[in-house]
Amino acid sequence: MYSTGKHSPFVQRTFTAFAAVALAMVATACGSSGGASTSAKNAGSGSNGGSTGGSSSAAAVDLSGVNLTISYQTADFPALLKESGLFEDTPYKYKVPIIAGPANQLAALYGKQIDVGQVGENTAAFEAANASADWTKTGAPIQGFAVTWTPDAPYPAAVYVTKSSGITTLAELKGKKIGYNYGGNIYAAYVVALEKGGFGPKDVHGVQFPSNQAAANAFNAGRLDAVVTSYSNVKKPVDAGKAIKIADNATLGILGGSGWIARTEVLDDPAKLAALKDFYGRLRTFYEQWIPGHETAYEKVEQQVLSQTPDVAKVNWENARHSTFYKIGDPEFLRIQQATVEAAYKYGGLKTNVTSKLGFNYTTALDDVTTG
Repeated sequence: MYSTGKHSPFVQRTFTAFAAVALAMVATACGSSGGASTSAKNAGSGSNGGSTGGSSSAAAVDLSGVNLTISYQTADFPALLKESGLFEDTPYKYKVPIIAGPANQLAALYGKQIDVGQVGENTAAFEAANASADWTKTGAPIQGFAVTWTPDAPYPAAVYVTKSSGITTLAELKGKKIGYNYGGNIYAAYVVALEKGGFGPKDVHGVQFPSNQAAANAFNAGRLDAVVTSYSNVKKPVDAGKAIKIADNATLGILGGSGWIARTEVLDDPAKLAALKDFYGRLRTFYEQWIPGHETAYEKVEQQVLSQTPDVAKVNWENARHSTFYKIGDPEFLRIQQATVEAAYKYGGLKTNVTSKLGFNYTTALDDVTTG
């Protein structure tokens, strides 16, 4: 169920993705009658500067023949999108497969099984740094185009350790057994935590899991000294005083955001790009208006779909209600990505420290929709 050492190579990621897609295809197909509903019932009362529906550019392009496959990592999101009512009348069809873990999302992208994958905000930079070819010369096969983050979330992802381990600082992680999953913000937090502790991956017993939840489960079962994960996943031992947090995204200097990455050929297709703009306009309304205004509905889905206890569902809503998009074109965004890449490279976590230049592995094509 897990591996040790550096992240899995591309071939292994591809193999695991085939299994993930075959076992976890949860599809949501939508109709073709126009823009999203923006009633108070669907969108909530607060505007938060968000879009109130799909992109107007969708109206200028015939989207009736467009089919999008936009993958999420957990099954609650398709259910939440349906519950919101914001995606009922899209002028294109879409489906939402569930693929656990950023590495499997990437493999499905490379294998052309999906158009868009949910990863970490730094994933496009990591993939460029680990690519067998120089993407600045060959062109990037995949590009990051949107990032959601929760700067005001009360429970950010963090490095947790068992109380019995005696660890209280990042430096004391040396030689310990640490769980993480590759490909997204969890991996970013893992390598930066090691860098700030003053050592690299070879100085710890790093255990790579296929997903964030799998790593947390191992930690909760007492098989790890430390784990990089979300508070909601380790709430029980933390609340019981058996585990403590020693660093979080803020102290590590990373966004810790959820990233959206697409195959470049999808972004280059005018019709699919227009459909994506419409979808992410609606998604902005979902994050910035619907979630904050619908606590009960959100928590009900979390409990029913993920079998979460009411207190864990509430923690997830408390985080999610702060979700917003980060502007890809903001120079600070790329500065943070480059700093993360350099930290990972310095300590042996990446193949190169390739510069994350805008336009080769990130695109601003949807900035006007997500943050404009």
